[in-house]
Amino acid sequence: MIVGQVSTMTSPDLQQMLQDLDTFIQNLMTCESRPVVGLTVSVVKDGQTVFAKGYGQRDLQTGQAVDNRTLFGVGSISKSFTSALLAAILGEREDVSWDTVLTDILGPSFRFRDQFRTEEATLRDLLAHKTGLENHAFAMGAGQDIDRSGLARRMRYYRQVYPFRTFWHYNNALYTLAGHVAERLTGQSYEALLRERILQPLGMDDTVYLADALRDEGFSNFAQTYLTYNRTGLSMPYSEEEFRPLKLHLPAGGVVSNALDMARYMKFHLSGGRDTAGRLVVPEDTLRQTHTADFTAAPQLDKLEPYWPVEAGTTQGYGLGWMAGTYRGFRRVQHSGFVAGFASLLSLYPAASGGVYTSVNGPYTAGVASDIHEIIHGMVGDILTGKDHWLNATTACTYPEPWWTRPEPNSTVLPEISDNFPRDKRDYEGIYGNHATGNMTITLNTTDNKLYFSLGLIGRGLVLPTVFDDHILFRCQGPLAYVPAFGADVGQKDGKVFSLTLQSDSSELPVVFERGLKLTDPDPTEPQWYDCACVSASPDRTALSYTFTFLLFLAYMFTV
Repeated sequence: MIVGQVSTMTSPDLQQMLQDLDTFIQNLMTCESRPVVGLTVSVVKDGQTVFAKGYGQRDLQTGQAVDNRTLFGVGSISKSFTSALLAAILGEREDVSWDTVLTDILGPSFRFRDQFRTEEATLRDLLAHKTGLENHAFAMGAGQDIDRSGLARRMRYYRQVYPFRTFWHYNNALYTLAGHVAERLTGQSYEALLRERILQPLGMDDTVYLADALRDEGFSNFAQTYLTYNRTGLSMPYSEEEFRPLKLHLPAGGVVSNALDMARYMKFHLSGGRDTAGRLVVPEDTLRQTHTADFTAAPQLDKLEPYWPVEAGTTQGYGLGWMAGTYRGFRRVQHSGFVAGFASLLSLYPAASGGVYTSVNGPYTAGVASDIHEIIHGMVGDILTGKDHWLNATTACTYPEPWWTRPEPNSTVLPEISDNFPRDKRDYEGIYGNHATGNMTITLNTTDNKLYFSLGLIGRGLVLPTVFDDHILFRCQGPLAYVPAFGADVGQKDGKVFSLTLQSDSSELPVVFERGLKLTDPDPTEPQWYDCACVSASPDRTALSYTFTFLLFLAYMFTV
């Protein structure tokens, strides 16, 4: 009997495979090349939970171990909860569908920046990432002090990165908007809806919301996350303050669950929308549409052969909260998630009536975390589909080698810090506003004579001069202290500082904050329609990141 196993299958072969899986994972946890703090795993097959176990530690300071009820943030896997919730709502109504125009739900006052999107965009466009609008990842990481209706009003200021329905462009904020659509359709909060329509019917009683950890001294049996971790060095725990932005963006990445509850969630999807008693929770046809590739992802996002000795995963496109593809000839739907130090992956194999979920609480390194999930999901995928394993204890520790060497990540070279600002520090003080993201405030501390910035709920730190007179740097302190410094171009008008243009990652447009544009909400006046001739030149699409950090987020979780 496997420690942590929930049910005993009749197949001796399967039981032996699961015993071998347990041994394999224990060995994987000892690989010096990929240290892991804590790991949770669950596997379902033919409507049963056949494996649910924790490994490692949920807290390095206390030494408490991970078990199959330890809570982990699932990140962008939350997006599939949002699409499942909407499937439940749509399934009981005849007046709305995935293809209902958003203005028919949100009202005529809702609008995007251009008239065409406003008149044509549907719920399907939001969920399949077809809008082509900017993501504002840095604003999400810092946190916006608005509610979901406020975010909906700000959508009119989101600019175009790609023309509408021409290129798959991951967008967390629009999943939050999709959550607001559910609120408008029902008159209930997203939090209440998800619990009433999905979590309670499935018996997912341990599943909670990340932002709620800030109240009542957090959750019991909740994993602490870590930025860095190795066998001999120091680790840096993430601050729970990073959960604050997820109050708004729960529909995109704020669900917290454990191995047992996620097993129930996998069985729900594999059974066509039914609970463990066989009762229909979501109409099967409506739920199945979320699993079907709706929009072809960019070719760069596909993991193409001949990297691996087998067809170890090909992406066909994105459905509604799921990435659709194949694994060794079997259809596979999956989604990953990265949020506040948690990294997760969920894979379903419908034809094999099986699935696997994994999550780690450190290290928060995209390559290492992704490798852990891919290795375990490859092993479990072979078990579920009856294939011979192509990974073993040795290659699990060297993965992706010997087949592929991961390229070094590109790093942005920041300007050298200068000793002095080119003008009086008081010239930079003030409130700088952006209609889509809100306010940034810069103040001079007379005690230490340093400039400080404040952005959103948790974004704060130092403002530093560089060797270029028209460029400054922001160095985060507090919860986001681990985020690399980021730069801003200083715009002038009549010899005075007028604007700050933040340089986000290369896949997004620069964001301009104008001095004196103090916002508590978007301008109530109706802006003119834009023709959206604002397509970025050639954004780099090689990174799919579902993270909720300040600058470099996806995809993914949320990641793929």
